[in-house]
Amino acid sequence: MIYSNIQKQILQKLLTKYESSKTYKGENSVSQTFSIKPSDIFKEYEEDSTDINSIEDFEKQCKLLESEKLIQIDWKYERIVKIISVSTKDNWNKIRTILGVKDKKQRRKEEIDFYSLFYNNPDFEPIVRNFCKKQIERLENDKEAEYLQEDSKNIISCLNYILKNKNEILERELSISVLANSKTWEEKYKRKVLKVLHQSSYFDSLIENCADEKEINKVILEECNVYSNPSYVYFKGNGKITFENANSITVYPDIPLALSSSAVRKIQFFEMSDSKIMTVENLTSFNRIKDSETFFIFLSGYHNSAKQNFLQKIFQQNSSKDYYHFGDIDPDGFYILDNLRTKTNIDFKPYKMGIEDLEKYAAFSKPLECNDITKAKSLIGKGKHIEIMNYMLKNNIKLEQEIISWKG
Repeated sequence: MIYSNIQKQILQKLLTKYESSKTYKGENSVSQTFSIKPSDIFKEYEEDSTDINSIEDFEKQCKLLESEKLIQIDWKYERIVKIISVSTKDNWNKIRTILGVKDKKQRRKEEIDFYSLFYNNPDFEPIVRNFCKKQIERLENDKEAEYLQEDSKNIISCLNYILKNKNEILERELSISVLANSKTWEEKYKRKVLKVLHQSSYFDSLIENCADEKEINKVILEECNVYSNPSYVYFKGNGKITFENANSITVYPDIPLALSSSAVRKIQFFEMSDSKIMTVENLTSFNRIKDSETFFIFLSGYHNSAKQNFLQKIFQQNSSKDYYHFGDIDPDGFYILDNLRTKTNIDFKPYKMGIEDLEKYAAFSKPLECNDITKAKSLIGKGKHIEIMNYMLKNNIKLEQEIISWKG
């Protein structure tokens, strides 16, 4: 007999109930019955407006299953009220054959064996192995794994590739390399993989000040050298960059230079004749700002460990310079400043990020948002930037740096 989709849905629902029961686990001393309502399969079955032909077709398919002695039907007022399984060992095995599935215990064992292959393999990254350990624990506690096995296999492949990756790669390139399709990563696995990475706690210090999920995801991926678009670092000032192959580039104040992240990693020496070095938070401000004694750097994107290492290399070769950071005059801007200081051990001084600047450009200010208020109070609680945070809160004010670079 060829079974219809509706018949298979009925059998699957009953099998799921059975395999989730104490009877299946051998923990029940009394006989159990397993049943479903017609509306569990055919939602409109009990509604008066439902097409009579559809109802008759559904009932016919149920009767065929009953004729196979796989189910019993309870009727009331010429309508099915309950579909009950005929619970015998042979019947459950026959249902599994019809559905093309194995016994739940066997499926569980095979899934545990699958995850154990990765968990017990030291060639896989700790985050991958912890993900597999979590799935094993779920299965051993009679819970479903978080993902279907095929999805888990691809998640594990993506995770291990990303965590071992040392070179800049674009998301579409990652998708092709691991999943053999340029769109599969974005459409199916990006959120799943990022969920595992986020929950690992490995990236907590990097994402603690991120405003939302989108920003968190970007920070995590860039830390793993995965970008949606090529990443560049911008320079302007008086200096000379020498690469590992001994080639060099002269940098000028009036001709901004952009280098890809992969090229930046190959820099061996960075000579700067300017007395000050300044990181700028926003590209518009980087393009606007001018100072004859300052070497400006715009680190596009977020300050991941690679960019922090790059700044440390600059400092090692130019330790006598004064270091500044020019950012927005808002709580996020000061979080970024603190992060720079902490992660690089460089004493970056804030540039035009004081109360006098808020007062001078008050006409261009914006009110604080809920997130700003929370972060301002958090900084005050930590004993940081207390005076300017209190000023922002008292006056409900913040300022974007573009105004200062433009008007200043």
